Amino acid sequence: MARTQAPDYDDRRQTIADRAAELFARMGFHRASISDLAEACGTSKSALYHYYSSKEAILFDILHDHTQLLLETAQEIAGSGGSATERLRRLAESFMEIYVSTTAKHVVLLNEIASLPEEQRREVVALQNQVVDIFLSLLVEIRPDLKDRTEMRKPVAMMFMGALNWTYTWFRQDGPVSPGQFADMVVDLFTSGLPAMPLPNTDTRTSTATGTAAARNKASA
Repeated sequence: MARTQAPDYDDRRQTIADRAAELFARMGFHRASISDLAEACGTSKSALYHYYSSKEAILFDILHDHTQLLLETAQEIAGSGGSATERLRRLAESFMEIYVSTTAKHVVLLNEIASLPEEQRREVVALQNQVVDIFLSLLVEIRPDLKDRTEMRKPVAMMFMGALNWTYTWFRQDGPVSPGQFADMVVDLFTSGLPAMPLPNTDTRTSTATGTAAARNKASA
């Protein structure tokens, strides 16, 4: 006879995932053991295995759910009204609020995605890429010539997102600037400079790199 699922099954799984995110963020995924997690949850290892088949399954749940939240937030805001700059501002503010309220999950996403099995890692990366594409679509609206500079789109998008993504290393909620204020600062700085920012000539970069390598080879001959 199949074991009946408890009414609080989903809540218990969520609690385990939340505690695991805090543990993985603090200790690292590979250093944290199931015994460590059981202790953090105030339960036994056998009880944990009732809810999750493995430590990797917990990690996947954390990363997939967190990335899905980011994607749904991005989709909702990108599809709402307002100019590209207004939507970018709302998106940055929302992401900062998520990053601050779920810091442990964000840290684990940035640092432990490579610890997932390959198939699961690809699934999470696919969600991440959709998020990047939404940011990029707004940035292209602000800087239309990026539409024809495909090689520059991702660097520009990652430059913007990097200003938000790595705030966990220094941002403090009790500091002088709120998450929303910081997001506004990033958007103001970026949108003021983006229209005038010269895009590098990647053909020149390639030829220069080739010439430099040739010069080194000649000097060593």
